[in-house]
Amino acid sequence: MRILLTEAGFDESREVAAALRDLGCRVSSCHVRSGVCRALASGGTCPLDEEDRPDLAVDVRGTEAGLTAREFGVVCALRARVPVVMTTTGGTGVPVVPPGFEHRVTASPPEDLFDACGAFLRNRV
Repeated sequence: MRILLTEAGFDESREVAAALRDLGCRVSSCHVRSGVCRALASGGTCPLDEEDRPDLAVDVRGTEAGLTAREFGVVCALRARVPVVMTTTGGTGVPVVPPGFEHRVTASPPEDLFDACGAFLRNRV
């Protein structure tokens, strides 16, 4: 399972990325290390434009109501018809879904996301 990972703040998705990789997911980020969108980086491409595009987009966010600039990959994923799950870090429960996204994304605590991804991977074998 390939996952496109985005985050509200710089480096907030590190724990979620590690857990998803431990499950066997292939994780791609929306940004290069400097924080620039991968599609806009010199010589870069967006994972959504690649032949082996992501199966799922995961946005790691907190309790702020609006999207941050680092979360714009959510919009890209929705436009590409890739399902989006919003989650949190550190066991902080279900994230706040920004206005206008309520019926377009799924909000999930990290544990439920990991369980669902693990079940998906087990059933593909």
